[in-house]
Amino acid sequence: MSCSANGTPQLRRHFLMGGALALAGVPVAAQTGRRLPPADSQADPELDALLERMRKITASRNAAELTALMLPTFRVEFDSGKGPLAFRRHWHLETPASPVWEILGRVLEMQGSFCLPSLYCAPYVYLRFPRDLDPLAHVVSLGSGTVVRDRPAQDASVVGQLDYSIVRLAAPLTMPVVIAGNKFLAIDDPEAGRGYVAGSQVYSPAAHRVFFERRNGKWQWISLAAGTLAEPPELKRHMAKG
Repeated sequence: MSCSANGTPQLRRHFLMGGALALAGVPVAAQTGRRLPPADSQADPELDALLERMRKITASRNAAELTALMLPTFRVEFDSGKGPLAFRRHWHLETPASPVWEILGRVLEMQGSFCLPSLYCAPYVYLRFPRDLDPLAHVVSLGSGTVVRDRPAQDASVVGQLDYSIVRLAAPLTMPVVIAGNKFLAIDDPEAGRGYVAGSQVYSPAAHRVFFERRNGKWQWISLAAGTLAEPPELKRHMAKG
């Protein structure tokens, strides 16, 4: 299957599956106040329309409309099956408490980035995160002026601010990574020292991301997945052939 005139199946596999491999054995570099602002993204009216439609579906928690967007080949996580039925079973979509609505809501609020002309990923945090840093040991602040507090509470004193910063966590995250927006995370900021940031203001490169691909002239939502140490079945088959 070809991605586009400018892409190959190998490149597509690299972007879709590479994040899983990057979680294993990644060397941890010293924190030096690095930043990860969103990159300028080219406009694509058709893709923008699909993203806005998905935001509305997510806000209304319309399971039927959400799964209607999926092809039979839709990837449910990296190792949890394919297609709308697998998605419904994995996320318990018929229950009001399904966590997928909050996860999708957060992902679709953030800016994405094109990894190929016909392959788009959101959020950009996953795609552009430095490969020399441990993705489970760091988070990225999602804006300028993200507040760092001295205690995990909204009324705690402000001890610093983050500006699209990559910051080291006091304790690594575990997979599957889901950062609750109403919780605080302990961080070790190179300037402010130990502090706490609201989960709603940061995101993990190992957390969920969505992929969209242009197929036969139409943008399709092809995956929702978080980082995993398990090798995806497609990658296993590819490696066995090699």
